[in-house]
Amino acid sequence: MNYLSFPDLEEIEKIPLFFIIGRSRSGTTLLKSMLNAHKNLILPVECTFILQLSRKYIKIGMWDKKVIDSFICDIKKTWLFPGLNVDIGILRDHLYKFEGKLDYLTICKSVILHTPLIYQKNAILLAGDKNPSYSVLFKKLYSLFGNKCKYIYLVRDYRDQFVSLKNAGIEIPDISVSTKRWVDSYNTIYSISQGNKENFHFLKYEDLVMQPEHELMKICLFLGIVFDPGMLYFNCQNEDLRKVYSEHDLNGVHKSILNPVNADKIGIWKEQLSKSQVGIADNIARKCAITLGYSESGTEQRLHYFILSLPGIILYYIAIFSEKLLAIAPFKLYLKYSGGAFFGSLWNSCIRKLKTT
Repeated sequence: MNYLSFPDLEEIEKIPLFFIIGRSRSGTTLLKSMLNAHKNLILPVECTFILQLSRKYIKIGMWDKKVIDSFICDIKKTWLFPGLNVDIGILRDHLYKFEGKLDYLTICKSVILHTPLIYQKNAILLAGDKNPSYSVLFKKLYSLFGNKCKYIYLVRDYRDQFVSLKNAGIEIPDISVSTKRWVDSYNTIYSISQGNKENFHFLKYEDLVMQPEHELMKICLFLGIVFDPGMLYFNCQNEDLRKVYSEHDLNGVHKSILNPVNADKIGIWKEQLSKSQVGIADNIARKCAITLGYSESGTEQRLHYFILSLPGIILYYIAIFSEKLLAIAPFKLYLKYSGGAFFGSLWNSCIRKLKTT
């Protein structure tokens, strides 16, 4: 694997960090892959260390060798960290060189800059990160960095997103839970963005796959970098992608990154959702969907659909409460079970156990 020549501290501090925010199965991996193909951007594979470790390290004022060693020990325990393919010894040695001069934002950028390169790079001008958990825990993410970072929010039709979630076996396969997450995520991020509009860029998955060049140009303008046509050919590095992503991912949830951009998945809900499911989703998302320009399916707002959605809505609030409890649990317990989708992980564990019985 190829890695960057690690820059000095002043260079790291000058590299801005940006985040791709969006619900699971909304095209965030596609967008990340496109942007990662830019010669001046670096984005790692999915990991959750930034949020998971912030609770312990965000307020650290003096990063001496003892704190750095503790951070290195903890980062190895975060969800999905092995997939980053970071040489932990080299990372530690580089951080030692900056002892006493680090802060949490610089540490996070340093980890990203130690991840392997999939595409050829020139000078790195920005570092980015994406994880679906950011859409659920955006208040926490924004409280860490605020206007020090930029945020790209990608939203997809709530009905198509649910179909993709269900087909991929991700999160709780209940349309009322998924749609409620979708609505609350958008409303939270939109509300926060109103106080800092210049640091937020909103786009729709449907626009990205139908007009990729146009949308990528707008993103480059937002990030303050020159458009790179290579982003449109992100899928051409098949062998390099296989070095970074597991075969399981490339044959499963991330198989789309081996293929050119296409709009085939727009409107899949029309064939795969029942009238009842569509009615439930529309009743929960109607106001937000109209704001975002998603066409209605013609279902009426009826008490029947509200009653059908109640079990899922209750489950959604139980999940929110459980996530808040986990956030105040002892750090070792929190580190073991957090990752942004606690209930989704719990659901998948239950499914696996059921299949083996």
